[in-house]
Amino acid sequence: MKFAIAATAALAALTAVAPPAAAQTAAPATAVEPPLAVSHVPAGALVEIELTQAVSSRTMKRGDKFTLKLSSPIRLDGQVLVAEGASGVGEVIDAAPSGPLGRPAKLLLAVRYVEADGRQVRLKGLQIGASGSDNTNLIAAAAVVPIGGLFAGFIHGGEIEIPAGTRGVAKLAADLAAAPPAAPATAPITPSETNP
Repeated sequence: MKFAIAATAALAALTAVAPPAAAQTAAPATAVEPPLAVSHVPAGALVEIELTQAVSSRTMKRGDKFTLKLSSPIRLDGQVLVAEGASGVGEVIDAAPSGPLGRPAKLLLAVRYVEADGRQVRLKGLQIGASGSDNTNLIAAAAVVPIGGLFAGFIHGGEIEIPAGTRGVAKLAADLAAAPPAAPATAPITPSETNP
């Protein structure tokens, strides 16, 4: 009798803990969503540029524009957003020729934009004539350092001269969005295809 009571209690405990196999249902499998695709190149991404016009502290003055181009395309997931060779514009922020008593020449440049598909892609943070670590913010300081600093290779006769073909690095000033996907083409419906 004790055995029958113990067996009944054990059976009751098992049924309370584990429901019958027929009552168990598998949880619906949830689909794992793929990570969201990046739809833009972020602001601050580095872009390679090349001057297409010589720039000199002797001939340039504040506000003068100079031409440049992309020396490599801007890509997103293999898609070219801005093609290599896209033309652009830079601006002279400050310039002064060398002066008497050894006054050093000054030349402070900024990139403004490159053009792509009828729009301007804004750029900032020009770095020319340096290698190694990111010295983007030193370009202003180096422009006023006499016979040294980043422009040492560009100083000729006391003037700062940067020849056409000089390469540099700039940054995107804002996110660059990928072109939206093209809508699928649909054939026009002709009156003969509609119901009468």
